[in-house]
Amino acid sequence: MDQHIEKTVGTDVATTEDAKTMIDTGIRLSPEEDRRILRKLDLWASSILTLGHSLVWGAILMITAVCHDAAGLLTTRFFLGVAESAIAPGLTILISMFYKKSEQPLRHAAWFLGNTCAGVFGGLLNYGIGHVGSIAPWKKPPFLILGSITVAWSCANFFLLPDEPSNAHFFNKTDREKVIIRVQENLTGTKSNELKWYQVRGALLDISTWFLVLIQLSSSTPNGGFRSIILHGIGFSTFNTLLLQCVPYLVQFVLVVLCTGGSSYLKNTRTYWMMLTFAITLVGAALVRQLPEPDKWGRYVGTCLMGANSAAFPLLMSLMSGNVGGFTKKTTVNAIRFIAYCAGNIIGPQLFFQREAPSYSFGFAALIFCQTTCFFPCLGMRFYLMWVNNMRDRHDDSTEMAGEENMQVQAVMAMMDKTDKEIGSFRYVY
Repeated sequence: MDQHIEKTVGTDVATTEDAKTMIDTGIRLSPEEDRRILRKLDLWASSILTLGHSLVWGAILMITAVCHDAAGLLTTRFFLGVAESAIAPGLTILISMFYKKSEQPLRHAAWFLGNTCAGVFGGLLNYGIGHVGSIAPWKKPPFLILGSITVAWSCANFFLLPDEPSNAHFFNKTDREKVIIRVQENLTGTKSNELKWYQVRGALLDISTWFLVLIQLSSSTPNGGFRSIILHGIGFSTFNTLLLQCVPYLVQFVLVVLCTGGSSYLKNTRTYWMMLTFAITLVGAALVRQLPEPDKWGRYVGTCLMGANSAAFPLLMSLMSGNVGGFTKKTTVNAIRFIAYCAGNIIGPQLFFQREAPSYSFGFAALIFCQTTCFFPCLGMRFYLMWVNNMRDRHDDSTEMAGEENMQVQAVMAMMDKTDKEIGSFRYVY
């Protein structure tokens, strides 16, 4: 669809990439304000804010249908990013309140798989619409159809999505109490309407925060926003590109289920599965860069593998939601990590210069470097959290308080909105 936009609106590849960058710029400029609102308002409002952003996103997507020039396209893409800014962080917080640590990877995968399903559905939809000769294939139907679906589903979720376990309408009173009790073992606390500056400071001084940021930043550069440009440069026609983009999303789907499922049943293997996705992405980038230009199918396989790192996203979410205690600290870490995600998405398209088409040798070399960089903070975070857990185990062995009594005391502390650093029995997952 990008090629249709370039021809009809009058943009070039660089402007199209700028439009994609504007989405992430909008996301990056607004998340901290949204996180501040989430902290100050009751948690009930965080659910409403998340759904409100989703509804506005759908409305802006429909407005895109009336854009006739590059300025309009860039403006709508920017505000799409603003609208998107609270959705993923809001869902991450909701998951942490309803599920135990061991259950969170698959639950994060459940909402994240919406991206992969939308990629497949969108590719097929655009391919079909592209064969309708009476209208510009990119101009109205995709934006109006997908935007209206988003608006309708957002409105439905105002009534379907619970704000927190205590008022989940699909549970009776007894079940609501059970949900609250079963997640107490997470020791990550519950909601708090108070902005606690010591937790903000703790988030900024916690080395785990910056491990997460480095992983997110370096892994977000090859997220695939420029895949259609690459496929077109490899030699595929515009319509074939629309169909071929479906396969990488199917690969992502399989890997997301495999990695999150594996990490759920194999204890403390999340970082291992993440590194597997980084390795697959490395292989894909190397294939596209090193194979000769006539071997377009071999290079296409490489583009499919490049999307493997997307499977690390729900695992990274589960590391954040399962390892950070204290509501203010959690939202702060979430905001910083999400800014890193947006920064990676902004950087990625800028590494591909139109003068290097179709090989994009510098861009793929940069992606290979970024993916290689992912391994170091991933391993560093794993060994650091293992070390902290071992230190706490030794400390518990030396104390006189019985284990069960100690856990009860720590559970009470967790309900008082204490951070993971303040709760001695807190154990990290990795």
